Amino acid sequence: MLIKHIAFCIFCLVAGGAISAGYVAFITLLGVFEKLGEKYKALDKRMALETLIILGVTFGNAVDLFKIPLPLGTLGLAFYNLWGGIFTGCLAGALAETLSIFPILSRRLALRDYLPYVLVAVALGRAIGSLAQFFYLP
Repeated sequence: MLIKHIAFCIFCLVAGGAISAGYVAFITLLGVFEKLGEKYKALDKRMALETLIILGVTFGNAVDLFKIPLPLGTLGLAFYNLWGGIFTGCLAGALAETLSIFPILSRRLALRDYLPYVLVAVALGRAIGSLAQFFYLP
């Protein structure tokens, strides 16, 4: 029975590592690191940027895996969510830029005049959904 538990733990750790590596490879493929470096004129510090992102991913995985309590309070939670939102925005921006989603969408649906309103509606929908989840869902 103990061997089954040990094998299960090893399998789960390997699977989690593979998924994390795939995720980091995906955001690297999208060019998030390069675009951040270009945006902030920090291409010479790209190695440090990549190292910090990898350390953040590793720390986040360890906190989630081992259920480490982080008593940060409301201000800490707001700070954590701010940086999570910034990362999500960078990822979405890189994906949109890489795949050219909005220009294709605007041409196909003839939304050229209404595209700013569509973007505001998407942003407001995301914000309202996040607030509803934060305040009303357990």
